[in-house]
Amino acid sequence: MKNLVSKYRVLIAAGGTGGHLFPAIAIAEELKSSISDIDFLFIGTKNRMEKEIIPKLGYKYSGTSIIGLPRKVGLRLIGFVFSLIVAFFQALISVMRFKPKIAIGTGSYISVPPLLASKLTGAKIFLSESNSYPGVATRFLDLIATEVYLSFEQSKKYFKDKSKLIVTGTPVRKNLFDKDRKKAAEYFNLYENLKTIIVIGGSLGARSINEKIKEIYQKLPNNYQLIWQTGHKDFDLYKSLERNERVVILPFIERMDYAYSICDLLICRSGASTISEVISQGIPAILIPSPNVTENHQYYNALELVEKNAAELHLDNESSENLLNKILLLLNDEDRLKTLSQNAKSLFQVDASKVIAERIKHYLEN
Repeated sequence: MKNLVSKYRVLIAAGGTGGHLFPAIAIAEELKSSISDIDFLFIGTKNRMEKEIIPKLGYKYSGTSIIGLPRKVGLRLIGFVFSLIVAFFQALISVMRFKPKIAIGTGSYISVPPLLASKLTGAKIFLSESNSYPGVATRFLDLIATEVYLSFEQSKKYFKDKSKLIVTGTPVRKNLFDKDRKKAAEYFNLYENLKTIIVIGGSLGARSINEKIKEIYQKLPNNYQLIWQTGHKDFDLYKSLERNERVVILPFIERMDYAYSICDLLICRSGASTISEVISQGIPAILIPSPNVTENHQYYNALELVEKNAAELHLDNESSENLLNKILLLLNDEDRLKTLSQNAKSLFQVDASKVIAERIKHYLEN
């Protein structure tokens, strides 16, 4: 009979956005596939996307009361510091009950309390940073980390101790590699044989992209169909828009494996996690970098692909008509779509999930 308590216990601190959450899920999936006697506890927030997604995947989950990190100094900063302290003690209770041997963080302020609590109870700390410009949380937690996994070589310059840094790329969920266009069409109630445009403004949505799509979606020809993820916070603004059976409007796409299976053209932001999925799947994409990120890193992420002829670029301040023209030109050019797909796929060289899982497995077993 299997022990009620697994031999290997891993805590994963992640959440807030898909860019932080999905790489964490990818690491957990890879560890689970290579180690039979392993148990996971995810710690995130009580009110963000991870509290819904993680339990549905069958993992244990605990949420803290931490609030968003404000961009400016003020009363909200005092509230954040107070919530950080409360979240630490909430996480500490969960950590003491779970007793992890390893704790993994994938960035974001959300990961700080659980990883500090884990370190206090003797767990080894590992960090995975997807962005070219590492976040404040990763740079702070680097002080207590055993290893830090980076997506970009240029990220090394932001850390003092280079000996613990390993460039792996960004972990990508395993199920995204399973393609089935027929099932995908059935899932979204769309046509299998029509070219499909997927719009994703990040896991939380992007108002500027949503507004562009609102202006142009009815101008798409009848031989195209659209799956439009608005994000939960914007869904109420667009859910009642007039549409036909070729337009699907959703707050969030849970089955991204199906979305990528039927996708002929992706319109999206250029966060590191999204870029990794684009190149791992070889998806033709129009990248629209967010202008509201540190060091303008999404623009430089996008430029990496554009300069290698692996994606198209559309700036956030360009017109919706300009975006429509790019969409129509691409979808009418099979050779161009094929070139973008092949060039994007050629950039996917390392399965980061496997590399990271193998290194963590070494520490678990020794």
